[in-house]
Amino acid sequence: MVSIELGGPVLVAAAVLGAAWIYRDAKRRAMDTADVWAVGFFVAFVLLPVLGGLVVFVFYIQNRNRRRGSPVTVPGE
Repeated sequence: MVSIELGGPVLVAAAVLGAAWIYRDAKRRAMDTADVWAVGFFVAFVLLPVLGGLVVFVFYIQNRNRRRGSPVTVPGE
């Protein structure tokens, strides 16, 4: 069986890089919640290494604006 262990500095660096990418992508897509997505990714990645970050990343990809610059629509408004 192969096990993957991430050390402290590598874990933090991966979490920061992933959060920075999500923040930049969300800002380019004119999402007001870019900071929330980035913090959520960072926290999930640190609390549940790799798996938590992967879950938030997939959820973000599914829920982000489809086109850059188009605002997020809220149902019922």
